[in-house]
Amino acid sequence: MLVLGSALLAAACTEEVVGGGACPVLCPQEQASFRDTVIEAIAFDSTIGPFPVLGVAAGALVAERGDTLSTHVVLRFDALPNTFGPNGEAISEPIVSVDSSFLRFVLDTSATRLGGGFTLEAFNVDTTESDSVSAVVQSLFRPDRKIGEVVVPAGFNEDSLRVRLDDDFVGARMVNQERLRVGLRIVPTSNAQLRIGAFVNGEGAPRLTFDAEGDTTYIPLDVTPNTRILGAETDDVRRLAYTVYTLVANDASSRPPATLAVGGLPATRAYYRFAVPRSILDSSTVVRAELVVTQRPAGGTDRGDSVGVQPLIGVSRNTVTDIYLATALAASGQLLGVDSLRLVPMDSGERSFNIVNVVRAWASQDSSITRFIALRLNGEGFSGARLQFHDRTAAPALRPRLRITYLPRSEFALP
Repeated sequence: MLVLGSALLAAACTEEVVGGGACPVLCPQEQASFRDTVIEAIAFDSTIGPFPVLGVAAGALVAERGDTLSTHVVLRFDALPNTFGPNGEAISEPIVSVDSSFLRFVLDTSATRLGGGFTLEAFNVDTTESDSVSAVVQSLFRPDRKIGEVVVPAGFNEDSLRVRLDDDFVGARMVNQERLRVGLRIVPTSNAQLRIGAFVNGEGAPRLTFDAEGDTTYIPLDVTPNTRILGAETDDVRRLAYTVYTLVANDASSRPPATLAVGGLPATRAYYRFAVPRSILDSSTVVRAELVVTQRPAGGTDRGDSVGVQPLIGVSRNTVTDIYLATALAASGQLLGVDSLRLVPMDSGERSFNIVNVVRAWASQDSSITRFIALRLNGEGFSGARLQFHDRTAAPALRPRLRITYLPRSEFALP
């Protein structure tokens, strides 16, 4: 009956009635019209980083891109076997020496960049110093610590790669129950990059493979990366952070003033906090809403390739005052139908994200939820590409803003 009554009332309000005083009571004198407006609704914006949490990424990037980007990859094998069961037998024998030691990786071929053939080198980066300090680890990539290499030919496009290691060095680590921490780098005179699968569990995990004896009839063994961190026995995130990770040796790309950056290494996100008038959220129906940003050209690596940028939606309350933490907790915009855009870092111009479902959700939430959107690069943390956008201090035509179309709600009341 309610639906029928509403239909009848709508029909009555569209009829032209001559005479009588009832219609002015039941029907608005003027039909409300859609309103289009552009609002400088960004109350605060900033570049936040680094993301993701160190090591918690699907891949690790080893790159040598001239003077724009240089990254190494560190893998930790803190628990190594010192016994083995020949061909899976139950009886264990001590490992005395090893043969055919390799590091084996799964590669993301979409991220392979080659300027020609190059050499990938492996180094012993174990130290008693604080190896959570980047400068300390970088100092260990020197000739006297080199333990292996592989020559990668021009035109290489395989989905896996093996690096031959020094058998005596690896075997001694197992016999003495010492940890093995390996750093990988591309020879600095090269122009190349490889993205290595960094998941420490499953088929795509990096592996240390070896023969526990020189007897070739034995089945080769393998070990996946693992780490032991003093005082973090129950901290899974921290252990993941230091098991396989990218070490940034040089990122020469610079960010101009009045600019927000998305992506790069270390990766960053652009953060926008909104202040939308309550008169729009409470007393209207929003039919269109777009976050409008102005892209400016970015240098660095892969600036001519298109990359995806995905909005993240804030879900934390105002009590979370750490905006890095709030951004880390943000939900994917895809949950509210906000699609990612593919942009080219070297391009410029106005870009729009359809956030109508987000604005409608804000209307139904109380004010304790922080209304923000953060832009994240797809493949965050293992791509050197970066996007740049003008921030709220730029010229008015370049600032981030909200473009919205809404219909004011009509109120029916007796005089």
